[in-house]
Amino acid sequence: MGEPSEPEPLRELGARIAKVRETAGLAKPPPEREQAQAASGMAMAMRLAIELVVAVVVSAGLGWVFDRWLGTGPWLMLGMLVLGFAAGINNAVRAALRMDRQTAERLAAERRDGQAR
Repeated sequence: MGEPSEPEPLRELGARIAKVRETAGLAKPPPEREQAQAASGMAMAMRLAIELVVAVVVSAGLGWVFDRWLGTGPWLMLGMLVLGFAAGINNAVRAALRMDRQTAERLAAERRDGQAR
């Protein structure tokens, strides 16, 4: 016994819905593309987090070295820690805005390509 096939009216309705979705630009992307977009989003998030953490750790390390060298106690380390946090936030925001602009440009290009057809 084989699988039961869809009734003809249901198949026709599915085809009409798919056609309308495609003309409206709402066609679902292929699953591989959805997975690539999810992986790309995860990569962006990891990049932002790493940039923030590295800025804080490097600046705190430099502050600690300067404290040892100058004998100023924890003050330079604390100051550099604050500066590193501010620099990390600044870098993360700039990177996020750049990624957002690139994504918007890519989506606009895809819409133009879709409407040109």
